[in-house]
Amino acid sequence: YRINSYGSRLPGDQFDEILEKIKKADVVVLGSPVYWHNLSGGLRVLLDRFYGPVPEGSMHGKKLFLVYQGAAPTKAMLESGEYAISRFGALYGMHYEGMATTLREARTLSSRI
Repeated sequence: YRINSYGSRLPGDQFDEILEKIKKADVVVLGSPVYWHNLSGGLRVLLDRFYGPVPEGSMHGKKLFLVYQGAAPTKAMLESGEYAISRFGALYGMHYEGMATTLREARTLSSRI
C-alpha cells in the first residue's frame, strides 16, 4: 500500500482504503522492522495519518498487537516502539495486547486473538 506523508496530497495515496479495513477489523496487527533504533518510517507515517480524520476513541474495542523485529535490538529500542504503539492504541480506544519480537512471543500473543 502507498501511504503519503501527513499533509501531502499526492496521487495514488491509499490511506483511506487502509483505514476502512482497520475500521472493519476486530484485531489490528501492526508490524515493523527496527529501523534506526525505532519503528520504521512507513509505520510512523500510518500513525501520523490517523491524526485529524480519525476521532480519538473511535476505534474502541479493537485489539492491537505489534510485531517488531530487528537484528539485535536493544531493550531501549523495543521499549520505544512499544511505547509509541501503546500510546497510539490508547488515543484511539484500542486495547493494546502486547508486542512480539520472537516466534515464541508471537505464539503466546496469538492466544489473545
